[in-house]
Amino acid sequence: MSSSKNLTRRAFVGTSAAVALSASALMATGCSSGTSVEAIEGHVPPVDKAKDGEWIPVACWHNCGGRCMNKVMVKDGAVVRQKTDDTHEDSFEYPQQRGCVRGKAQQQQCFGGDRLMHPLKRKGWQPGGGANSNGSLRGKDEWEVISWDEAIKLASEEINRISDEYGPTGFYCKSNNATLNVLSGYVRGWDTTSHGTYTLDSTLIGLPNVDLGNGNDRFDMENADYVVMWSSNPMWSAAGLPINIWLHAREQGVKFICVDPLYNSSAQMLDADWLPVRAGTDMALMLATAYEMLRLDEKEGDVVDWDFLNRCTVGFDAEHMPADATLDENLKDYVLGAYDGVPKTPEWAEPICGIPPEKVTELARVLGKGNKVMLLHNYGMARCNGAEMIPQMFMALGAMGGHMGKSGHATAGAYHSAAGNNGPTLVKAGAAKMPKTADSITTGVRQPQIYKIIIEGGGHTQDVSNAYASFHKPNPTELGPIKCIYHMSDATLQTSLSQKEGIEAHRAVDFVLTLAQFMTTNARYSDIVLPVTTEWERCGGFSGSNREYLQFFTKVTDPIGEAKTDQEIGRLLIAGVGKDPDLAYNTSEEQQLYEKIAGAQVIQDDGTYGKLVTLTADDIEKLGAKGEPQQGVITLQELIDNGGHQVERSKGDRFGYIGYKEFVADPEAHPLKSASGKLEIYCQARYDLMMSFEFPYREHYKPYPTYVVPVTGYESTFKGGKIGGEKAEFPFLMFNPHYLRRSHSVFDNCPWLREAWASPVFLARSDAEGLGIADGDTVLISSPYGQGLRKAALLDVMIPGLVGVPHGAWVDVDEETGIDRAGSDNYLIGSEFGGMGVSGYNNQICNIEKYTGKPLEDDCDLPPRLFPGVTAENAGK
Repeated sequence: MSSSKNLTRRAFVGTSAAVALSASALMATGCSSGTSVEAIEGHVPPVDKAKDGEWIPVACWHNCGGRCMNKVMVKDGAVVRQKTDDTHEDSFEYPQQRGCVRGKAQQQQCFGGDRLMHPLKRKGWQPGGGANSNGSLRGKDEWEVISWDEAIKLASEEINRISDEYGPTGFYCKSNNATLNVLSGYVRGWDTTSHGTYTLDSTLIGLPNVDLGNGNDRFDMENADYVVMWSSNPMWSAAGLPINIWLHAREQGVKFICVDPLYNSSAQMLDADWLPVRAGTDMALMLATAYEMLRLDEKEGDVVDWDFLNRCTVGFDAEHMPADATLDENLKDYVLGAYDGVPKTPEWAEPICGIPPEKVTELARVLGKGNKVMLLHNYGMARCNGAEMIPQMFMALGAMGGHMGKSGHATAGAYHSAAGNNGPTLVKAGAAKMPKTADSITTGVRQPQIYKIIIEGGGHTQDVSNAYASFHKPNPTELGPIKCIYHMSDATLQTSLSQKEGIEAHRAVDFVLTLAQFMTTNARYSDIVLPVTTEWERCGGFSGSNREYLQFFTKVTDPIGEAKTDQEIGRLLIAGVGKDPDLAYNTSEEQQLYEKIAGAQVIQDDGTYGKLVTLTADDIEKLGAKGEPQQGVITLQELIDNGGHQVERSKGDRFGYIGYKEFVADPEAHPLKSASGKLEIYCQARYDLMMSFEFPYREHYKPYPTYVVPVTGYESTFKGGKIGGEKAEFPFLMFNPHYLRRSHSVFDNCPWLREAWASPVFLARSDAEGLGIADGDTVLISSPYGQGLRKAALLDVMIPGLVGVPHGAWVDVDEETGIDRAGSDNYLIGSEFGGMGVSGYNNQICNIEKYTGKPLEDDCDLPPRLFPGVTAENAGK
């Protein structure tokens, strides 16, 4: 068997001590929690479970992917303790669903001192539009507490006015929302956010939607020889159970290879070999790896799985082209240089991606058909400018080695709860019977472009999507003025590109309405903010799942202050504009909870699904609902006591799953969803869809994977785009890792997490020292679009020339200088794009320098995020 142990994880690290140093720098706390080991060891638990407190399961609901269990002890209406899963002994076969640091900090989401308890109105805003709105003061103005009656009256009157004057296209909201469908209609925003270029209909090339679900079951990972984790860091991005699957495989002798700009925490934990690829240059590395596999196969034989390629794919070579191909070209001949005279050798790729040729050769050997390889990706590589063909190229690498459809082999996404655990869901929640609502218009606009349309009072859009990962041929549309922005259930202004322009757009409209629990970025730039409950203040429900565990939670406390649920607020707004709230919400939230429980299903011995929960007439009455009793496999009380239900597993059980197994065994009998029924390395349909958008830079792409110089990327760090030449004004490549401080932007205000995890900028030690920057120094990050401040964390485990700006810091702009004191990643990124319109979060450009102004405080020492006119008393202490 080939060995990859020469793929050194220390390509840029001198000693193991340096790795340890950088591991601590990744945490970069900078704050003291004020506790000690002695104090913790001597601490007496506040209550005796048997006498005083009641443990109840609670929601852990944010978009982190862990889907873990949390429980809190409630005594006299207060939460006094918190724990995670202890419902059974822990084992790999039947693992506890343990929470991470974010889950353990959830109580500060509910009971935080900065919770908004009452409706708020910006003092300078008045209804009527135009000068009345004083839009330039958004983000700077004072606030005042108002009553719910006044808030609904003001909002409803302004919504009706804008509806009368501008119709449904006078409103904008990124997320689909039942309330707004009835309330007014609205223009939708779309973005490629989490899954990047995989959102452009992966089914057209034969993959599942966004390439999730066709990996293997978790018990099969130990059967691999190698796991190649490409752009993957489950220890941070899917904390909880997923990383334990990977750790178990390592303990069984599986070797791991990390392909990432950062030797990340997962790689360190798994003792992975490291291929330090520059952000956004993955395509060059993949093409060179394919070249080496072809060269080695010709020289030595048995590297490329030609049987797999010939039976299961189209478009790899001239003899196996899809019937609808309009271009007489294929991937193999492109890689060998037949079309441009440039073979995609490791020597060609090295100046771009930074990987030495001998390391590419070693990777090619690992991916050969003689090894059992799981080629697993997350999506950082697909959230880059120029990454349009990454899905086809990654798939092609796996196909070249035949790494699909067999035990120990996989080529798939590894994301959230599917990070190493795939197959049909074994236990799932039911759905509530809700009215079907639809937006009165279907127009969608690429998120960063909507800001320009708002600022300019209207404009043209191609309208190619109005829902996530759902594209269609364009509907050219001219939009008029957009006068109202809604934020109902998203963090759009914080998590979307071109944040600086987004702030300008928010200041340009007549009215901004936001539902929020805190003074988030959305709320800060609003006119009326309505306090919404957390999941802990609601009647209960299901809060995500992994393949074999369904999480259930119950109510912890009555609503804090005057906070209301989304449904309660929606009904008030709909009634306020003179419409029937039942059009959107015609049953109580308690009835909906019953319907979700009654509809919950679990896999049975014969492979079909049966009812999960037994419900008696008394149970239904206690839920405050109407319905029929039913027989399931667990009682309602067991569902509550256990915080959900977990299917117990064992090695070799009937729930094992191998992705693509039936397809690989007989592609004709089990076709995929692509036009050919096979994996389409050359895909005419996906290419034609992208070309129809008529977005800039599209002429550089072909229906199969090629290297395209991105509109912004590594080449942009050099003058004239010439790699190896003189460095340009913005000489560093910038990416935005996700880490344990936040789940996207959620938890940024949480004091415990601020103490545990600072909000630094990651710098390669050699770069920082060359610029006179030391650990903890305040650094000014400048890009073509904005400037921000962060404290430096110097790493030995990151590629020189790169700057890591961890995602999600709530923007805090100094209005005099225009510098963002929080260093928000999206404040440093613009709206330019090419190809399919991917949002290139991870290959932007910047400059860094030691800041000469007042140094930043540690952000855990900053006061709660309250604003002029809002005090701790009226905001929610």
